[in-house]
Amino acid sequence: MTDDSQVRDIGHNETRCEDCALFSLCFAQELSTEERDLLNRVLKRQQPLDRNEHLYHGGQPMKSITVVRSGSVKAYQLSHEGDEIVSGFYLPGEIIGLDALASERHPGFAVALEDSRTCEIPLVDFVRMLKGSPRLNQVMLTLLSEEMAETRELLLVVGRLDARTRVALFLLSMSKRLACRRQDPDQFRLTMDRRDIANYLGLTIETVSRTLSAMQRAKIIEVRGKLVRVLDRSALREQAAQHLQPESRRASAG
Repeated sequence: MTDDSQVRDIGHNETRCEDCALFSLCFAQELSTEERDLLNRVLKRQQPLDRNEHLYHGGQPMKSITVVRSGSVKAYQLSHEGDEIVSGFYLPGEIIGLDALASERHPGFAVALEDSRTCEIPLVDFVRMLKGSPRLNQVMLTLLSEEMAETRELLLVVGRLDARTRVALFLLSMSKRLACRRQDPDQFRLTMDRRDIANYLGLTIETVSRTLSAMQRAKIIEVRGKLVRVLDRSALREQAAQHLQPESRRASAG
């Protein structure tokens, strides 16, 4: 297995975006040299966040654009009854809090799932860059579109799919995202607990545990605590494709 501490530490010591090990995953790679020079001048690399430490709370003014540099972050909102509703998990290279751009006020919360680091661009500097960079506008539009697509996918998962398909889709998604970050796609560690996974997928903790156990008995995966090993990727993909039409399912399997 890839050294997990090494994975979480990539990007710590670089002083410029171009020198960061996460550069290929960050929106900064899409900018021109001049735009990156400006970004490097205003970018703030924050002090480490401890596990369970919040980046921001719901209702707070948006002060900056935040990119995960190492570790992982959970985004969530609170229902009227005060119950937590998990809306996403963010990995190194991903931007947190884009849903606050319109109102410039965070509608939800963001908390570190483990010891983490972030890069922050003060909002006033970011807005100034947007006004002078059509390319940055296009990059942000793409990121917002992708986030909207992920939200629609989550609504589909929570609203219509059985537990096994939901869990399979989640594991495949995490596998793909972690693989982009130098982790073995067939053997990785989940930083969120089963309560968070269940909340995100609209399931109970007991259902998630039973589903993981059933997939383990079927020799599709092996689970040891938060460590997941994919034993039969084809079977996992087949399970995840259950929500597709037959034609789309064949294309997905191919």
